[in-house]
Amino acid sequence: MRRFMKVLLIGAGGLLAVCILLAVLIQGGGSEKPTPAQVAGATTPTAAPAAGTVTPQLHELTATTPPQAAQEPTAAPQATPTLPWGTSKEDVHATLVEGQTAELTDGKEVYRLTLEKIVDGAASTNPFQQPKEGNRYLLFSILIENAGTRSHLISASNFQLRTVAGFDYEPVFAPVGFTEGDALSQEIGPGGKARGIVVFELPTDQQPLFLKFDPNPITSAELYFDAPNALELVQSGATSQPVAAAPEGTPGDQAGKSWGTSKNDRHVPLVAGQSGAIADGKQVYRITLLAIVDGATSSNMFVQPKEGHKFWLVQVQFENAGTSSTILTSTEWALRTQDGFDYEPEIMATGFAEGEILSGEVGPGGRKQGIVVFQIPQDAQPLFLKFDPNPFTSAELYFDAQ
Repeated sequence: MRRFMKVLLIGAGGLLAVCILLAVLIQGGGSEKPTPAQVAGATTPTAAPAAGTVTPQLHELTATTPPQAAQEPTAAPQATPTLPWGTSKEDVHATLVEGQTAELTDGKEVYRLTLEKIVDGAASTNPFQQPKEGNRYLLFSILIENAGTRSHLISASNFQLRTVAGFDYEPVFAPVGFTEGDALSQEIGPGGKARGIVVFELPTDQQPLFLKFDPNPITSAELYFDAPNALELVQSGATSQPVAAAPEGTPGDQAGKSWGTSKNDRHVPLVAGQSGAIADGKQVYRITLLAIVDGATSSNMFVQPKEGHKFWLVQVQFENAGTSSTILTSTEWALRTQDGFDYEPEIMATGFAEGEILSGEVGPGGRKQGIVVFQIPQDAQPLFLKFDPNPFTSAELYFDAQ
């Protein structure tokens, strides 16, 4: 009997343990998989808070954040693949018309530009601020808003203009006497605005293809205001296109010269109308000698050769057939005369009828025209004219006297 009672008690205890275990499992499973009613009841209060509790939080955000800083640009950055300029994914394209507003995002910085007025043929009341014969002023009155997080100094140097003919132009330095306003040059803090004018001097027969705004030359984000018919001009071939990326001229290692013997160097004749090109990595530069003037004269009384010397001048057209912008300076040129002396270009070469000094930024596919002037002895004759765009590489272009 005792043995029977013991077995019965053990069986009852085991059955009780099994029941308790089942109850625990059922309760735990219910907490992991709530019913639809439980889901609705649990999320409804937190998903839709009262309007009175949200508004103060938004007010607090705008009070501690620079105006517009948290907003997305109204014009999404995009590059038009059919254009040979502004093809970076960070670039923005807008139409070059009065009243146009566009935004450029450069990292955490946001710039909002509005073309308030465009004046083709603008006039200055300052008698010393007049375009040269055959040229005109093209003026832009621009409103800039800083919707970013830091202050920025914005000036006309952040702008560049390209014409349909493919030439790149820098803004007029310190334009004065224009009724449309003063020159754009202002530090703009976060949430601030500035207004000013940017003026270009162009030939009367050239029309703008695009106006470029580049707030930071270190980054790739640029804003392009394209002429309304820019796409049609590109597709029709009316605009200047990047030339073939290949060097032109006799290679240096085949030239038989005591100079320019690198295989990347190129040699072409030193005659008016001659073109030559060199490749420096992905950059290709083509230069055409439009004119050569031995004994050039300047109308500037302060720009005259020393006694026994003369000005030797070349009028040059530069074409950037590479993939990135380049900045031209007079330091890229050198002249050697037949008696073995080397000469550097004149820095202050003004008053020459052939044009202004070749300098400034030239974008991919762009052109620029200017002069390079040397002061050499009256009886000296050139042996070669050298163009060296990068002193750290071996690619040099030589125009050799024949």
